Amino acid sequence: MRLRWKFFLVLLAFSLVPLVALTGFTRGNVVRLGRAIADEGREILTGIIKNELRQTAEDYALVLRRSKSAMDFSVTVLASEAERTVAGAGARAAEPTPVYRAPDVATARNAPPDMADDAGYAKRLADGGSERLPISHDAPVIYRPPGARGKNGEDIRLASLGPTFSLLRAELGDLLLFASVTLEDGSHVSFPGHAGYPADYDPRERPWYTAAKAAFAPFAPAGGPVIWNAPAVDAATGQVTLTLSKALAGPGGRFLGVASLDVPLARVLQEQEIASQWSEAMRTFLVAPALDPATGRDSLYVWAQRSYENHVPDWKSAINFERLSSPDTTRFGALLAAMKRGGAGAAELPYHGEDAFWAYSRFMDDAYFLIIVPKSMLAPLAEQATQEIGAAVGNLLRLSGGAMLAVLAAATVAALWIAKAFVRPMMAMIDAWKRLGRGDFSVRLSFHLKDERQELVNAFNETVPVLADHLRLQRSLELAQEVQQNLLPAAPPVVPGLDIAGAAIACDETGGDYLDYRAVDRDGEACLDTAVGDVTGHGVPSALLMATARALLLATEDSETPGQRVTRANRLLCRDVGDSGRFMTLLGMEVRPRSGVARYVRAGHDPVILYDPDADRFEQWPGKGLPLGIEPEYLYVESAMPFDRPGLVLVIGTDGIWEARNASGAMYGKERLMETVRRAARGSAAEIVAAVITDLAAFRGAVRQEDDVTLVVVKKT
Repeated sequence: MRLRWKFFLVLLAFSLVPLVALTGFTRGNVVRLGRAIADEGREILTGIIKNELRQTAEDYALVLRRSKSAMDFSVTVLASEAERTVAGAGARAAEPTPVYRAPDVATARNAPPDMADDAGYAKRLADGGSERLPISHDAPVIYRPPGARGKNGEDIRLASLGPTFSLLRAELGDLLLFASVTLEDGSHVSFPGHAGYPADYDPRERPWYTAAKAAFAPFAPAGGPVIWNAPAVDAATGQVTLTLSKALAGPGGRFLGVASLDVPLARVLQEQEIASQWSEAMRTFLVAPALDPATGRDSLYVWAQRSYENHVPDWKSAINFERLSSPDTTRFGALLAAMKRGGAGAAELPYHGEDAFWAYSRFMDDAYFLIIVPKSMLAPLAEQATQEIGAAVGNLLRLSGGAMLAVLAAATVAALWIAKAFVRPMMAMIDAWKRLGRGDFSVRLSFHLKDERQELVNAFNETVPVLADHLRLQRSLELAQEVQQNLLPAAPPVVPGLDIAGAAIACDETGGDYLDYRAVDRDGEACLDTAVGDVTGHGVPSALLMATARALLLATEDSETPGQRVTRANRLLCRDVGDSGRFMTLLGMEVRPRSGVARYVRAGHDPVILYDPDADRFEQWPGKGLPLGIEPEYLYVESAMPFDRPGLVLVIGTDGIWEARNASGAMYGKERLMETVRRAARGSAAEIVAAVITDLAAFRGAVRQEDDVTLVVVKKT
């Protein structure tokens, strides 16, 4: 059978088989895809809701912080004005100040003209109903508990605080329920004015009064801090409020009383405003991380929540503060840890047996604004998304069925034409590849096609000369590698009193590290002359610079000291590298075993490491000097250190050892190098080198070697 008919049948088969397979499995696959998209959509919705809830918590926490600052400032202003007024230092009114007392207001004998029922001050009744409390927004009302007596003129002074009260009301708006000043003798003035006090009400016994009095600092500049008290029930309206209180200081540091502001808990939590954005099932809290003494576990102490309003029978009853916890201790512990670190965040935790989103943000010290929204709010959104996906799936099935039939018809007609047109250039390409495989790099394709096959033709014609160049380059690199390997010492020199070994491993075909050692005669003594260097970078340019430096170092007089040899080589090398930016670090050393001295020069290279096995101590020999190829007139100074006891080990290496990294990004480091030397120090120099190279390879694992590795070990015998 001819190739074009085979090609036609293959094309036809590849059209029919997918059609049959897609017809049988498309419905199930598309349905599964729809489910996967729905699940992913749910996850995306979850992420969006968590981010939006966190942002909402941050926004409302910011509002709370600003409201707190305004309230702190307001109660401080009220306290300051009350101190001046009670002391008789306040400004006198141009007209007589009307005085309204609670008993007169209650019987309507003397009430402010604007006194009227106010829906915002509805008093809760025992039967669950409510009645509106008569309120005056123009004048304060003075109240005294049974048995209390005011001082002469005190009522007028308290009533003169009316303008201050009105100013605070205008600034704070409905955030303020009542502002009041209570004196130590029981005199109490409240604004907005009202007479809804219980018969046995004594403001001096309220927690906000006793807390401010306890915190009173007579000689402090402000008389004491602003106290934010725990939620309590307001005696007049039955609403749960947060009360700010601040002590009043009189002349001589005497305690006068307390200024206070009552804030409705509902305005602090803003639950209705947030619920309008999310869900009626949403709950807001003011919480603080704390240890639950009953269980000994971490929990969230609920400082404020709306449900407190439904569980307190009257104004004398204390609120039973709750604690939030979760059966999922792991995720709850992670939430508490995140809250203690500060900022804002969101988590997924059950609340009252139902999965929910928890979003929080800090608004003061260790207090947080917390929003909890049940996950059930996702159900309508998820159902809507599922329906939309189902409709899209149906449309996709219909469209795919029509497309499959069209593809079958088109494929049958086109297969014959494509087979004939496609086969001829392909056969020519196959023949060209065979010629290339036989080494004929002159072969080219001369087709001019108008489709992607022309790219194959162009790629072939472009690849052939590139392959030829790569082959020539590979042969050149192999030759360069052979030459460089021949430049390295074939074997360590034999020097009486010394055990010497070394290794050089390039990361490319050619390397930029320099290693050389040889036995020389100095003043009639057999010595070791060794050098280890590291050229910037690696590869062919670094290998060439290394070879140049080697030639310059070897072309020195034996009478020259190590410092003179390095200085001379540096001066000549600077002429070659010029402004290329390349340089070479070097450590050249001359070890005289009979004299027990090692003389060396450091040209920007890492220090020599000396290990004393008897003392189990490592020492890095000092020395300084610029790398070679930077400053031609630089004079290198040699250093000398004792090397006179058997067992001492000298280690000279390049940074390709200690800067090698493993798969996790950690570096091998000099500490691990020293530990490897310590373990192998009782062996020969060759065994120490082998131990370091083996440990380095085990540390690096499958990670490719990124830099040249060179190591010389000299052991005193």
